[in-house]
Amino acid sequence: MVYKTFANGFPLPASDLNNFLMNQSVIVFADSAARTTAIPSPVEGMLTYLEDTNAYESWNGSAYVALVEDPDLTALIPKSTVTTAQDLIVADGASSVTRLGVGTDDQVLSVVGGEVAWADASGGGGGFDTVTEITASNASYDVSGISGFAKFTIIGAGGGGSGASSSSRTGPNGGSNGGSSSVIYGATTVTATGGSGANASSGGTVGQTGNSAPGSYVSSNWGNFGMYWDSTSTDNFGRPGLGGLIKVVYADLTGLSGINVTIGAGGAGGTSSYNGAAGQNGLVIMEYSI
Repeated sequence: MVYKTFANGFPLPASDLNNFLMNQSVIVFADSAARTTAIPSPVEGMLTYLEDTNAYESWNGSAYVALVEDPDLTALIPKSTVTTAQDLIVADGASSVTRLGVGTDDQVLSVVGGEVAWADASGGGGGFDTVTEITASNASYDVSGISGFAKFTIIGAGGGGSGASSSSRTGPNGGSNGGSSSVIYGATTVTATGGSGANASSGGTVGQTGNSAPGSYVSSNWGNFGMYWDSTSTDNFGRPGLGGLIKVVYADLTGLSGINVTIGAGGAGGTSSYNGAAGQNGLVIMEYSI
């Protein structure tokens, strides 16, 4: 039915009263029984109010349905849940919410004891302020005081340099490979392999000249040059071992009491008239906040 605007002097037949007044207004009844008695044949869209249940109901063509069911107003979150600026609403159960007040400056939204909460930034893994160098292997390195993320820089050991003699341009005896360094946290293993030792025909860049003292070496790429002899204009020297790999990983240590750390040993230098230098041992650097 259409909406009709009445004007002074218009006739008012009974059909207009039924269509434009009775059927387009809210009809109040004591209860559903009184409504059924009064309206045996309701019209689709008819709106009623029941005093016993304080409910608005409309006729959908086959039954009366409560207005709150479409949409279900009872499922809406009331504005009264929040009381202060910057409040957040979080679930505290199935179909149940609660208020979470704003945190303090520099705090981050985190999980504490399985629940959403504001926590200091250090608990979220940012702003690392503590650095520890781990230089020895440890089957159970204590991390119980760390909650959140830690940054690990894992360095494999350097390979040993080859030996050198005064009669051979490259060292005749190669150095050994460096050992791998690794960190195991939870079910995750991160490994940085050690560098290759130098030999008589391969290795890193050929050793540098300019030092006339016998048995000298310089460091390069976490590995070492082999020792060399330079008493004349002829350069006789060994080759350097290669440096170990370097890996960086961010690990969530929350709930862990310990981690496993392996530090690779530097490769031994090759032997000859002048022995090659040993590679540097590996290293694990841990950065975190407490």
